[in-house]
Amino acid sequence: MELMAKESDRWLRQSEYDLKVAQWNLEGGFFAPACFFSQQASAKALRAFLFFKKEDARETRSVVELLERAITYQEGLKDLVEGAGRLDIYYKTSRFPDAIPGGIPAEVITAKDAAEAIKTASDIIRVAEETRKEYLPETL
Repeated sequence: MELMAKESDRWLRQSEYDLKVAQWNLEGGFFAPACFFSQQASAKALRAFLFFKKEDARETRSVVELLERAITYQEGLKDLVEGAGRLDIYYKTSRFPDAIPGGIPAEVITAKDAAEAIKTASDIIRVAEETRKEYLPETL
């Protein structure tokens, strides 16, 4: 298997793990970490998607930037841009008290926010998984 396909598979597997962490945090009532891990899962899935397209995408952590690059290969991804923008906001605001004036992430980010973030991440991962099936056998 070629190097880019192996690298993309590694990123996608970690993305799937991060999504499970996000879901676990949502179930436990830890909404801010659920949002952060949703952002992480999405960025890693999009990196995997771009690796499948033979493009190295490690220089950014922005879901929107990665999605914009992925759209050049698959225009149907445009539907995910709005949710991706919210995920990028969670990169910092879900972790740092000074990112939210007058509050802390644990008190401001809600279950609804976390559920929406997980839904967006799941949609992005699904696209990467579909792309993976085009390039890799079912088992490595």
